[in-house]
Parts: sequence; structure tokens; C-alpha cells
Amino acid sequence: MTKEKFEAFWKKALEVIKMRVFLIAFGSSLGVVLIVFLIFAITSSGGGEERLPAKVFEELPAFTPPEDLGHFDEGYEDEEENEEDEIPPYHTFSLLTGLLIHEDYAARRPLAVVVNNIRSSHPQSGIASADIVYEVLSEGDVTRLIAIFQSYFPEKIGSIRSARDYFIDFAFNHDAVFVFHGASPSGHGRIRSTGVTNLDGGQLEGSVFWRDRSFPAWTGNKGQRSREHSSFTGREQIEAHMDAREMRTTIGENPAYGFYFGELAEEMESLGEAKRVVVPFSRNYTRTFIFCEEYGHYLVENNAGAHRDAETEEQVAVKNILIRHTRMNVIAGDVEGRRNVNTVGTGTGYLITGGEHYAVLWEKASHTAPTIWTFEDGTPLTLTPGRTWVCVFQHTGTVQFE
Repeated sequence: MTKEKFEAFWKKALEVIKMRVFLIAFGSSLGVVLIVFLIFAITSSGGGEERLPAKVFEELPAFTPPEDLGHFDEGYEDEEENEEDEIPPYHTFSLLTGLLIHEDYAARRPLAVVVNNIRSSHPQSGIASADIVYEVLSEGDVTRLIAIFQSYFPEKIGSIRSARDYFIDFAFNHDAVFVFHGASPSGHGRIRSTGVTNLDGGQLEGSVFWRDRSFPAWTGNKGQRSREHSSFTGREQIEAHMDAREMRTTIGENPAYGFYFGELAEEMESLGEAKRVVVPFSRNYTRTFIFCEEYGHYLVENNAGAHRDAETEEQVAVKNILIRHTRMNVIAGDVEGRRNVNTVGTGTGYLITGGEHYAVLWEKASHTAPTIWTFEDGTPLTLTPGRTWVCVFQHTGTVQFE
């Protein structure tokens, strides 16, 4: 190795060390393999500007067992043949998943998309590719999902529904562009008061958003979606609009926009097993997570069974579940049954990972501040590398752990 390459290697290595998510499976044999790939990619890198072929990310599977390395393994098969660095090294970790991705994507500003979750709107497009999913009651017995995308922007996302004021707070947790179609009066008010960067289908239908009332063929449903469940968007339309409007496309430097990933400290005491987790959001709607011992992830289920992606048919799978207890109530006199949901302040919750659950705390200083998560002793929350599902759950409710 030349002196120049040796110096370049340590420059890259120090960048990795600075990332707070570098403790990915170092103790395992797979971890050793990843390190070897990492060092080889960095030391074999030549001069010139690195460019990432679009196909590398366009062809990524939403979930690649057993280690959820869809961000990383595509393109390494022909590493020896790419002497001119046609496929650049993946030597940065995602703030949102803790998985290896290319550095250009690690800095990409996330999207926070309001996804319809009423049963008649299923299945949803792109949901299995979200790095983080927030789930919270909207009105009546129905929840909505705020899906956070950064590692991969799907070609089709939706169906997309209207915003509530507290949804916007979840976008600020990750410095994300807020994507929605219409909003409640209080939702519009918070959009104006906070100045969140946003894309509204009510204003951008026909350019950034389009209508699709059909169901995927694999569902066997030959009917049509109702119009209110038919709004979609995707990567090409969003990126073109943001570029034309010169919107900021890189994430802020605050590390609190992401999570800390690694192994839990040995002294961290589990509250017990969590092989099956049931979150009863309402009398008529329950979210269920089933732990898969073989791959170490949780399979996501809804009332109808497996929660599947419309485009890939894959069941959504996550490595972490966060339960965030908060106060909420139906707004007096609101005929739609909308809610006040307290997102600012402090509260308790659970981390569920690896078949166990742990007590945690959360704190959010303002509507525009990121949420800070810790364990009960005040140490930063540590997640398993991979995707995360966050249930924003009423403080009076009871989560079932089995």
C-alpha cells in the first residue's frame, strides 16, 4: 500500500469511527467479513469523483435476510471486476438504520410521508422500504402511518392521506421533508407556524402526486379504491420538484436526527420476553409484531394478518419496536373524532428488540426539536441495526408482551 493510500485509508477509517453507529455485529463472523469488505473497498478506491449508479438502489430488495443488508450487498459480487471503481465503496453508516450505505445517501434529507392505513386502502406501496415508521391514531379507531424514507426512495409511495398537527412533529424528529395530501385545520396551522418543508398533494396533484384507483393484481381485488384512498407519489417526481424549487436536500448535522446503534450493555436489564407484542390502538384496531428467531426481526401484522407491501408483496419486517406513551384525547365537538396528541415534554415507553423488552424514556423540547430517547438510567438508547417501528400509544393503554 502506498503512503497516499495508507493516509487515505485512515482518513476514511476515522470518518467511520466518528459515526455513532459503528458497532454493527463486530463480534460475529459476519462482522469480520463486513470489516474486510469495508477495508478493501476503501483501500482499493482510486482517484476521481465517486458516482453511484442509480440501478444499485433501484434494484434493492426491501428486505434481505438474514442481516437486512440490502443497502450494502448489491454490487459487491463483481468487486474484483470493477477496477475503475464503477461501483463505489459503501463506507458510511445510516443515521436511521445503522446499516452500511453509500455516503451520498447517508447525507440525503429524509422524507416523512403520511400513509393511509384504513383497511380499504391496503396494501400500501413502498411501506416495506421505510427506515422508520411512526404509527398513531388519527380519528375514530383508525391509525395513520408516517413513513420515514432515507436509505431508499421507492418509485411509488402511498396511498397518501391528510396531515394532523402532531404528524409534523415526527418529520422534525429527522429533519425530513413532510409529504401529505391535505390537512386538518390544526395541521395547516402547524405547517405554517413551524415552516416545515413540505409537499402537499392538494396543491401538487398532477405533477408530484398522481391518482391510481387500482389494486395490485396479486391481491385478487378487481374493484377500485375510493378517490380519497388513491393519491400516490414517488422518487422521480419528488426529486424533480425539490430540484426545481431548490429545496435543501441534505440532512442537518444534529446527530439526534438519527439513533445510536450497537449492542446493548450487558448490565442492561430486560423486563422480560417479547416474542409476540400486541399494541391495541383502539377497540377495533390492533397492531401485532411476531419475533422471528432465525433472522432476529419482527414480522409486522395488522388486523387482516401479514402487513404486506403492494409493490413487492413482502411482509414488513423491523429489528426494533419503540412504544412511546403519551397523552391524547378526542377534541371536544370535533365531528370527525380528531385527537389532541401530546408530542412535547417527557414520557415513558419500551424498546423491543431481540425478543426482549426494556423500559425507556423520551423527551421532546418543542414541536420542531428532535425526540431524545434514553434508557431509564439516562444512557442513550441503543438500537439493533435495522428498521424501526414507533407506536405512539395512549398512556392509559396496555401493551401485551408474550
